[in-house]
Amino acid sequence: MSLQVLTDLHQEVRRLYIAGSSVATGDLRLSRLLPQLRKLGENAPVFNRLADAVQLVTEAKPEQASVKLLELGTLLHSILYTQGRTEAQGTLEDVQVTDTRGVTAVPYRKMKTLIEALTERGPGRLEVIRQGYEDSLFQDFRTHIPAVAALEDGYTEIAEFMHDEVIPSIGPAVVPILYRQLNLQGGKGDARKLSLIHRLQGPTIAGLILQAAGEGSAEVRIAAVDILGDYPELEDVVLEKSYERKKEIRRAALSALSRLGTGRAADRLFEALMGKDRELAVAPIQACFHPTLTQRILDQAEAWLNGFDGSFVKTEAVEQLSVAVQCLKGKNDEAVRVFLEKLVSSPAFMVKEMAPEQSYAIRLLLDMKRLESYRFVESLYRRWGGKYISYSFQAALHCLSPEEVYDKFAPLVRRDKQQALAKELLHTLHYDLTKDLYLTVYREADDSSAVSWDPRWVHLFVDINEEELVCRFVREPDTKVVDYLLKKVRVAPQFMKSRTVSLFIALFKIGHEETPELLMQALEASEGKREFYYSGLEKLVMMSLLPGSYAERLEKFAHQLAYESMKQQVLEVAERLKTKTSDESEIGKGAEWIEWIKSKMY
Repeated sequence: MSLQVLTDLHQEVRRLYIAGSSVATGDLRLSRLLPQLRKLGENAPVFNRLADAVQLVTEAKPEQASVKLLELGTLLHSILYTQGRTEAQGTLEDVQVTDTRGVTAVPYRKMKTLIEALTERGPGRLEVIRQGYEDSLFQDFRTHIPAVAALEDGYTEIAEFMHDEVIPSIGPAVVPILYRQLNLQGGKGDARKLSLIHRLQGPTIAGLILQAAGEGSAEVRIAAVDILGDYPELEDVVLEKSYERKKEIRRAALSALSRLGTGRAADRLFEALMGKDRELAVAPIQACFHPTLTQRILDQAEAWLNGFDGSFVKTEAVEQLSVAVQCLKGKNDEAVRVFLEKLVSSPAFMVKEMAPEQSYAIRLLLDMKRLESYRFVESLYRRWGGKYISYSFQAALHCLSPEEVYDKFAPLVRRDKQQALAKELLHTLHYDLTKDLYLTVYREADDSSAVSWDPRWVHLFVDINEEELVCRFVREPDTKVVDYLLKKVRVAPQFMKSRTVSLFIALFKIGHEETPELLMQALEASEGKREFYYSGLEKLVMMSLLPGSYAERLEKFAHQLAYESMKQQVLEVAERLKTKTSDESEIGKGAEWIEWIKSKMY
């Protein structure tokens, strides 16, 4: 029999069932099938019966069409039923299922958005995934398979977030899915799966890792070789891989050797430093703390330094010395400190062409956080004619008293702030040391700072008109400082620029009693203005300092804002203000406010 003709007839009958029997009489599409049915009926009589039924439908009177159509449909369905097959094709296999213990009461309507973000493409998906992670939706087993699939997402940030945060939080329940979806010939996504299998199961899958390191694709081999660093018994394999032709494989092998930390591993890392893999060896050596390795690097660096004459020709010696200094990062040994101080004291090394290497060496000394290294760095600007005064200033804050720091460095700024030394000091104060000082409006934040400042700094900044630094350094009420701040804050306060916000926070910090009203008047003068479109942390901190009695006025101001996102943030601040117990700004009781504001912004 011809199943195709039966299928076509079934489609036409179904169409007429839907459209209604009133259109069946004289239906052309049904009539076209009659010749085929008559021809098939020459060999199979059942097709003649179908052809007769079709003809009765097309020639039926309107009042009889429904009965004839039902008779045709009944006969057709009977024939199709006899043509069906019940046996399954292929061999029987067990159905692979995931761990169903992760059942939650979360409705699928809420889960659907997360699953679509994991499996589809388009913007805004990372935010949905982050929110799902925060809401613990990934504990539901319905998300496990899409979560593993997202390791191959083309948007790297999503794939890395799944690898670093989400899938490890699911735990062992996701391991069977990782195994099923792992393809050793795959790309970065499969390298991430292999890494997660190792992370979730620990160093118990040596066979799989060896297979991946030997037979996998380039990406999978790199991941596998790096994992070998957690298998001490496979050190010989790692050493062999460190001589591979492919650069990235060698890099992964050296990284693995740094974690093994054996004598043989240290020897191979030093060999790489002395050979063509010099740059590849830097990061692994930084992470390796084998004592003989550090000493060998110091001895070699000492020899290179002794042979360095300071002439800046891009020679092998220059490159070797630069890399050797980089290898000392994270090493806090006394011998390292002595070498770095000798290096920075060497006239051959302290030529202007070696400035990047000099800065790197000085930062290593600061990172040691030793009193001896602080004292040495503090003396550098005097030894080298003012060079690197920013580092000397930072070191002085840790090895001198606040009064000594002021007495030594304040005259350099007061004399002429346009001079090079003064500019460098002011730049350091602005961008390296005091960026978060405005948060000391909440006293708890002040306790976290390890640096103490002489109170004379604020008067110096008033004298040289460094407005932002005055705002950061002011601590106590002072007539001179208050007059300065009030004069500055009255310059176009309604525009709420960054400088204006800093000025208001400074006035709150010293408890100036007119500040709440001045701030509220400035806000009300700006209501509805499009300039007031962005509510950074500083603006929300400023508004949170208002007394509770200003909550209604702040709420009214919020409703006048043109931007919905900012309106909502200001309204939430107003609601928080209503919880204040007294008509005070509550300075010194608001560390929780900082955390609350950050939670609303990020």
